[in-house]
Amino acid sequence: MVNPALPRTGAAFGEKLLSQSKDLGWDGVVLPTRSGSNVEAIGAALARDDFQLVVAAGGDGTVAEVMAAAHHRALPIGIVPRGTANIVARELGLPATWRKAFRRALTRFPNGRPVDLARVNDGYSALAAGIGFDAAVMRSTPQALKFWLGRAAYLLAGAWWLPRAPLFECSIRADGEELSLSAVVVLVVNAGMLGAAPFRFGPNIAIDDGWLDLCVYRPRTAVERAQVLWNVLTHRSDGMSMLQRKVRSVDIKAPDVQWHEVDGDVYRGNVLRAEIVPGAVTVVL
Repeated sequence: MVNPALPRTGAAFGEKLLSQSKDLGWDGVVLPTRSGSNVEAIGAALARDDFQLVVAAGGDGTVAEVMAAAHHRALPIGIVPRGTANIVARELGLPATWRKAFRRALTRFPNGRPVDLARVNDGYSALAAGIGFDAAVMRSTPQALKFWLGRAAYLLAGAWWLPRAPLFECSIRADGEELSLSAVVVLVVNAGMLGAAPFRFGPNIAIDDGWLDLCVYRPRTAVERAQVLWNVLTHRSDGMSMLQRKVRSVDIKAPDVQWHEVDGDVYRGNVLRAEIVPGAVTVVL
């Protein structure tokens, strides 16, 4: 499954994968993804033949969609990172170059590792979904900046937006417990890496621990916002400007916010509903 819209793939990238797969003794087909939700379409394509492995070539959004479809078909997945951040691949220690990543998926099959997914609203997330500051960063980062700087583009945009990010009121229902608070951003996290190492959303977050992490960042002053940056660098939660707790399911409503993001893709809407799907899919490592 190839996302042809990315600068690092394009229409001809699938043929490169097919050529290498034949060299390694595999038969395969290339199917392009399209904008919008592809989970059902990918699942239907995988149901047409007796596939042993599905490989996702794209960014984290593409990878999450293919992981969800593979979960429904009980198929293992290989990952070829071709997006801006490629956090799933880096969280799992996969090669950064497409040739090494693809060869690894095909030569190490069927050895793999079960990882979790989050069911978010009408789709799935492999990494994180959030309301507030993060969606603003994703919306405002220029495509050209992402092409030239990769994941560093998000860090630059985030550094520019953080001093300006407003607080908003939200209500949260986490495993049945009701919370009302103000925040700059509320996140539901499945994998801990925040853009690039060594930054992480919080401590003790793993993609295979069977939990989601609810992370609420609520700095009110410039000093507190600087403290939040220090916390994500040092992997700490101070219980004040940054709150963190393990959850199985969570509902978030933020009436004053008009956008949210799921694995870097931005959507209109002020509601996030998420629940963990433990060990949803096996990734070939």
